[in-house]
Amino acid sequence: MKKSNAARLIFWVAAIFALGILVRAESGEKRANAPNRKSAPPLRIVDQSGRPVVSGVPSATSTTVDVAVGQDGLVFVPDTVNISVGDTVRWTWATGGHSVTSGDSTSCTADGQFCSPNNTNCSTCTTSAVGFVYEFTFTQAGSFSYHCCVHCAFGMTGVVNVSAGGSCSWGTGADLPGAAAAGGIRFGGVFFPANGKFYAMGGRDVNNVEFTNPFEYDPVGNSWTTKAASYPDSLVSNTECAVANDSGTDYIYCVGGSQVSTQTETGRVFRYDPVADVITTVATDWPPGDASTLPGGITVFNNKIYILGGYDVLNGIGSDQIWEFTPNPAGWVQKSAVLPFPLGYIPTTTIGSLIYTGGGADITGGVLTDTNHAFVYDPVADSISTIADIPTPTSDVRGLNFCNQLYVMGGGGFPTTLNIVQIYDPVSNTWSKGTPFVNARRNPAADTDGTNNIWLAGGLDPNLLPLASTEIFNCPVSPCAASPTPTPTPSATATATATATVTGTVTPTPTVTATPTPCEGRCTPTPRPRPTPPPRP
Repeated sequence: MKKSNAARLIFWVAAIFALGILVRAESGEKRANAPNRKSAPPLRIVDQSGRPVVSGVPSATSTTVDVAVGQDGLVFVPDTVNISVGDTVRWTWATGGHSVTSGDSTSCTADGQFCSPNNTNCSTCTTSAVGFVYEFTFTQAGSFSYHCCVHCAFGMTGVVNVSAGGSCSWGTGADLPGAAAAGGIRFGGVFFPANGKFYAMGGRDVNNVEFTNPFEYDPVGNSWTTKAASYPDSLVSNTECAVANDSGTDYIYCVGGSQVSTQTETGRVFRYDPVADVITTVATDWPPGDASTLPGGITVFNNKIYILGGYDVLNGIGSDQIWEFTPNPAGWVQKSAVLPFPLGYIPTTTIGSLIYTGGGADITGGVLTDTNHAFVYDPVADSISTIADIPTPTSDVRGLNFCNQLYVMGGGGFPTTLNIVQIYDPVSNTWSKGTPFVNARRNPAADTDGTNNIWLAGGLDPNLLPLASTEIFNCPVSPCAASPTPTPTPSATATATATATVTGTVTPTPTVTATPTPCEGRCTPTPRPRPTPPPRP
């Protein structure tokens, strides 16, 4: 009996000892007694100049902050980092078997904003070995939680607090003037670099009557002015406008448009000289516009205007066509590449030599639905491919190039009108969210100077009421200094990756028209029976 009790005692002591070793190994405490595991030497956290970093706060001259992964157990050291917009956090693996995954640290779910090893497939738990280094540059202010996908439940979490440094913020500008004082919608918004002013082109008022003159905003005086120049006709709702040069003079070119009372569309193109305050009609129409199509997204590359997609109102469908306009000699050419999906009202912009989109409206039977489709188009190669989907479906707003990133400002409305700012980084092929503005809106006048300011004026609120307000995102000190410009990589088939070079070419898919279709002069559409179109919001 005594032998039996002694045996039991020896057994339980051995079991408790083994359990202690197991718990210690799993909890990430010191591993001197664990087989095949080497304790990592302590990391000295320094900035780029070699200066010690205290509590993860970079020095005044640094742009990178170091965090050790698993250095003293199942922890990030430091677990809280305070940086500014444009700074980089660099994680180094002191022990293996961990990840850096952005997302909620309570539910331990990934949100897809960033993750090791390469910002792709963030919902899949991928760990890295000792010595691995992962970096991420934070371009927006906010608090970003992250965790180790394996050990989140054990408290291996961290947070990066990104400050705008008091430099960038949303503010209120003067309300729209004159005929738009009660509100205006369906504008084309344009910043004109030659005089530093912002213009609300076309659009219509609270009574669905189209405006007759451009509106000019002076950022210095914070004031709006109704200009004297008159539009050539009343078909200026839903017009799309951009700046291009002809013979050394910059103009605002406006393409297409519609008149709500007659339910009529046009392909007419006019240009506005804001300095001379003169509007002239361009002697070549955008062909789809004369066939009852509203232009989709608009942007400029190499002094050529591109229209991506559109809304074929007569047939109640979206368009997948891409058109290119040359100012001199004025003319349109349909490109061979087509959008992967036919869409209207597409947020579109040019970054470097590539054209990016985020969102757009699916139009079927005249019914609009916001989508999260996103593409990159290479105008030189005439090829297109998909990129990471925009997280929240949207449409009905311009895409803007701010600091070499695509900013999509609110929009939506089918079904939800938004006030969020969705930002696409073409280098990492990832989306993030910026600081939201106050009034959710779609179809506003919207544009940016690219470095310091973004303007939003008018538009429809979530109750379909026209707005007269102006909101301005202002950065007294531009955050753009370290923003790289993406470059196309020649290849037969494009693959969106998280590398430093955006791949933006695919084998072009020809449209039904096998060759480019030029249109010289003012093109006359072929008359067609016109069914009763669906009402426009």
